[in-house]
Amino acid sequence: MAVTAKQKTIISAPQKSSLAGTIPTKKLTKEQLFKTHAEHIKQQDATQTPNGPRPVKQPNLAEAYSASTKSIRDLEIIPLSDLSVETHHRGKGLIVKVVSPPYLGAGAVSLVEDHWGNVDKLAIYNQGDSAILSGVPEGCIVAVKEPYYVQNGAENDFMICVDHPSDVILLRFIDSIIPEPLRLGPLLKSAGEWTTAGDQAFLQRDFSTAVFCYTEALEGLEDHFAKAPVYTKRAGVNLLLGRYDAAKADALASRIGASADWKAYYNAGRAAYGLCEYATSKSYFEEALKLNDKGTANVQKEYGRVLARVEEEETGNYDFAAMHASLSPTSVHIDAGSFLRNTRVAESGFHGRGLFATRPLKAGDLVYVEKATLMPNQYDPVRASAALYSLMVRQLCDNPSLADTMLKLYPGQLPYDRTGAEGSMVDGVPVVDVFVVEGIRTKNCFSSPLSTYDDTKPTYNSVCMAKGLWAHSSLMNHSCVPNTMRSFVGDMLICRATRDVQEGEELFQQYVPVRTQVDMRNKEFEEGWGFECRCGLCEGERKSSEERSKKRKEAVLALEKFLDKKPSTGKGGTIVPDATIRTVDKMMRQLEDLHETEVYKSLPRLTLVYPCNWLVDAHRAKKQWGKVVKYSLKVLRNFGFNAAPRDEDPAKLTADWDPREIYTRSGEVSVMAIHVVASLRRLAEAYAALGHKELAERCVEAAKFGYTMVTGFSEDVDALGQ
Repeated sequence: MAVTAKQKTIISAPQKSSLAGTIPTKKLTKEQLFKTHAEHIKQQDATQTPNGPRPVKQPNLAEAYSASTKSIRDLEIIPLSDLSVETHHRGKGLIVKVVSPPYLGAGAVSLVEDHWGNVDKLAIYNQGDSAILSGVPEGCIVAVKEPYYVQNGAENDFMICVDHPSDVILLRFIDSIIPEPLRLGPLLKSAGEWTTAGDQAFLQRDFSTAVFCYTEALEGLEDHFAKAPVYTKRAGVNLLLGRYDAAKADALASRIGASADWKAYYNAGRAAYGLCEYATSKSYFEEALKLNDKGTANVQKEYGRVLARVEEEETGNYDFAAMHASLSPTSVHIDAGSFLRNTRVAESGFHGRGLFATRPLKAGDLVYVEKATLMPNQYDPVRASAALYSLMVRQLCDNPSLADTMLKLYPGQLPYDRTGAEGSMVDGVPVVDVFVVEGIRTKNCFSSPLSTYDDTKPTYNSVCMAKGLWAHSSLMNHSCVPNTMRSFVGDMLICRATRDVQEGEELFQQYVPVRTQVDMRNKEFEEGWGFECRCGLCEGERKSSEERSKKRKEAVLALEKFLDKKPSTGKGGTIVPDATIRTVDKMMRQLEDLHETEVYKSLPRLTLVYPCNWLVDAHRAKKQWGKVVKYSLKVLRNFGFNAAPRDEDPAKLTADWDPREIYTRSGEVSVMAIHVVASLRRLAEAYAALGHKELAERCVEAAKFGYTMVTGFSEDVDALGQ
């Protein structure tokens, strides 16, 4: 995410082992390694759930180290016996043969042997489940670039730890870099045999092995017409694996200059669609239809889908209600495009880059709609962060083109300088630095309910939040009093204007719901993102005297402590005694008096929202509608909506007050929240009870208008309950 001040994140370095920098003199013998590993494999076979999810090793940024950016061919190959503990062997490399089945946990642990006869343990982390390297088969040859050697907890037990997926390379059996003692010779003699092996692996749904076999087959073919059908097969498998960059390249490589190329364009169109490159996808499907003028049902169907996506990108026309209706616990990814035309990215006067309006926007207007760059279907709060991190790493490996979008985001400060080579191709794979990825995740991800509309319902479990990355939204700077509000429908982020916005004006969002006191919320910003907020509210509140600030804190603490013990409707729905209401009213007025007029005249007074809402509910339970009006209007003003009238007499408001004006006439320093909608509903109820039907109807319309901002699409304020 973009922020509004200088970053100040500090990362503490971990303590080093006493063996750090030394070659261990006491290690497990080859026999001990094989015996221990066999016991682990046996235990794994007895306890592991077939096809169950594997745990994720999430990086500790305090232990961060950079990924290798060098080719294995530019490194000095060293024996396993030369490895030093807790050392990143820069400029060095290993070429080893896997001599055991893998033990699968958070990583894949295998025994490996070099051509000098040394044996050690190799732990490979952060590989996608469909990658061969996620569980390297026995007999494969791998290269480890600039290896990191660590103690594995137990005495005399060490292993090579590979955190960055690009630091380990699966070598082809005939690669000339493999030392002669490790060479196996070609396992199959012909391209046809490799193709057959790929077909068999495909039928067994071992897709990563199928890709490997088809790749070997292609290396054995010279004639393009012979290669074309193998490219087609590999394109199809890559589509199944979600490797859309490779699928697109293979599909285009399979063209032979004949009408049969319609299938190549069809596969390329599907791959571009998977990358959300809808205009490109559209052009490929059109080429497919030109070559097969009758078309096939599948081509026509996919072409219709992509036309809908292109229209969404151009017009911003969505059926949000239908999107919401399509959601289920197993279906959270909406088939829709992103509408971003109302915004542009430019340098911000606050910090770094930001988003700016490309045209004038009215309160409630759609600013943009963005499909998640990445969002796993994982709403368990314990697993959500790890799931997003794992997906980010996997997608950067599988679809290197995503690097242009993801790796430009701010990762916070790392204990090393970024190389700038992240995302570039080295040894046929993209450089993926998992610590940069984790930094980007922590600074840029959003928590997302299944839908914001459902999240506003009293019965909804708001603890269930997914974590997702919306790269465009992440560029928007923070303000405690923003001019936009975000909401979610599945993996779609909807951004609406909360007040009128001029063309060229910078757009702001709240990173998190803001705390009521300036020092407390800025402590959260400092700890989470390393910045101090300079929005109108924070800068204004800093003008308050230290003495008044201290007294307000004391008053807020006392009031909240009292209110927490006094529910506004009493236990079992009983009415709160008048004496309790008078006490709360008195304490609230004392807190009001501690807000200096010269400071808070046009600022929100967030510390007063809670007691005001309490009084609204208490008077509503007693059907004291005049008091409900009084305190509901105070709630609006305490959120900074100063267009809300100060005279509570409904008779004086009926003729000329339109509650919707609070959104357009509130100025820059106001906070839109679900409580604003709730207050307008309470006003409508109170005005109706007092016989002011027209005014009540206006408040209902204003509540519906505000609810659309909050939920992104719905006017169903009745979902808020009573």
